[in-house]
Amino acid sequence: MQSKSSGKFGQIVGRVIILQVLFMAFTILGLGILGFLPALLAVMAVARQFLRETAEPSITKMFWRFYKEMFAKGNLFGLPLIVGAVLLLINIYHFQQVDGALSQLLIYGSYFLEAIILILFIQGLPSLVHMEISIIHLIRGAFLITLIRPFHTVAVAAMLIGIGWIAYKISLILAVLLIAPVAYLWMRIALNAFLGFVTEKEG
Repeated sequence: MQSKSSGKFGQIVGRVIILQVLFMAFTILGLGILGFLPALLAVMAVARQFLRETAEPSITKMFWRFYKEMFAKGNLFGLPLIVGAVLLLINIYHFQQVDGALSQLLIYGSYFLEAIILILFIQGLPSLVHMEISIIHLIRGAFLITLIRPFHTVAVAAMLIGIGWIAYKISLILAVLLIAPVAYLWMRIALNAFLGFVTEKEG
């Protein structure tokens, strides 16, 4: 029994290592910022296939197919969120240098908007992978899932904040090397969160 568990764990580690290499290669292939989200979504899509036991023999072929499928969709959804989050962080930094009640109010407002963006990011990306859904329904679903499954959202938020902390305080390279393991676990958490009230897409 222990040998079987060890073998299964070894298989998962092997898949994650391959996905990490593919993630880095295809992020570079997509010129960095344009390749990041499609590569991340491709990792999550392949993870979904393995978690649902519907994976194809070749991880590379699956990854390439999902990367192409998610390139436009992922960037159209995710890039505005990333740009918005960065602009809000700049605003927070700026208003922290200014005294006054209005500045404090704007800081709190910016943090509130950052939380909304984080929720959309946490629930929206796996939703793109798991469902055929319009952007409007995706946004509505993200908040619905957060209300019904708050601990799932908090768990993923903690992982993403942890990655950000590692990148800022320890090493950007180490943070990048943790992307695939985090994405794999993120998709596992998302699949549990989706149970019972979403319709899956085929494949």
